[in-house]
Amino acid sequence: MTNYLEKITDPINQWYQTSGIKAFYDWWTGEMKHMMPERYREKLFPDSKEVLICQADSEEQVSIWHQQQDVFQPVEFDDSVAGKEWWHKLNHYVAGSDQETAVTYLIDEKQVLSREIAMPVVVANDIGSVLQYELDKYIPFSAEDIAYDFRKGMIEEGSEKFPVLLTAVKKQVLKDIIDETESKGVLLSAIDVNVGTEQAPQTLGVNLLPKESRRKKDWSSLKWHAGLMAVALIMLAFVMYTSLQNKKGKILSLEAQVEELRKDARRAKMIETQLNDSIKAANFLGNLKKSLPSRVMMLGELTQKIPQHTFLTRIVVDQEKLEVVGESDNANALVPILNQSDLWYEPQIIGNVTQGRTGKEKFTIKSELKPAEEQNEEGNDGA
Repeated sequence: MTNYLEKITDPINQWYQTSGIKAFYDWWTGEMKHMMPERYREKLFPDSKEVLICQADSEEQVSIWHQQQDVFQPVEFDDSVAGKEWWHKLNHYVAGSDQETAVTYLIDEKQVLSREIAMPVVVANDIGSVLQYELDKYIPFSAEDIAYDFRKGMIEEGSEKFPVLLTAVKKQVLKDIIDETESKGVLLSAIDVNVGTEQAPQTLGVNLLPKESRRKKDWSSLKWHAGLMAVALIMLAFVMYTSLQNKKGKILSLEAQVEELRKDARRAKMIETQLNDSIKAANFLGNLKKSLPSRVMMLGELTQKIPQHTFLTRIVVDQEKLEVVGESDNANALVPILNQSDLWYEPQIIGNVTQGRTGKEKFTIKSELKPAEEQNEEGNDGA
């Protein structure tokens, strides 16, 4: 179970450590800590504790440090472990801590090989896989004899490459450290490199400890958390289901009321439409009479205007145009004669004037009709 969970969580954790989400979360958590009263700060935001095992010049002598306010300070042990070996003191300190404690072993900088390399930005999220195939380009040792880790550098905007700090150490060195700590009952979380001094240690920021040798996470509380979460989800689902059912009943009732109102609105709309149609039908003839010239007046006007020796064979009157077809001794002379009428606009001969069998000229004259209102205004002006 633990190995299965670690296979899932390790890639996610690797991505998270280098993502902007972690940077934002760290900033937000720090701001929230400063806003909280000190007596609630440790309860709401419990800090994890890191303990460093710093090897001295003598392999039997080590110094133990812990982090306080971003600075590593020597650990002060209580009197109950006075005079005992360092590993007894360390295990006593870790067991008595009320915070999660990670133990990191610092090896001397002289025992590792570190170099900064440049890698393409496109592999920023898959550095480990790339290094597995290209390790021999950067390390002058066989990949079977060394263990390595890397620290991702900052990616500058617009840059095609970014820096990666690659650190390698011989596996035999790690084996000696692991055998020594395990024999003393010390569970390591990481093996890092001391880039400071023995009196002021400073971590490089890598973890050379093989994953199988790292201190396992305690997943025992995960079952309780999962169980409580499942119960909470079931209760939440029940409350949501009950609430949805109540809302569904109210919605059905409102929908029935809305449907009745829609029927009333449709009936009112039908009555309004029928009334408007009746009004339009009643006003149609009146509007038509106002907007169109009288046919009788047009026939009388044509009878008066058409000269002798001219006769019409067809008269077409639609809503806007007048068309007359006939024969005359002089068809072109008809245009200025008909233009004197107030019932239509300037008439025009359409098409060619041809000679008929009677010897007269065949013609077709068209003109746009004037609205009745305009005819009345011109008639009043003439009077």
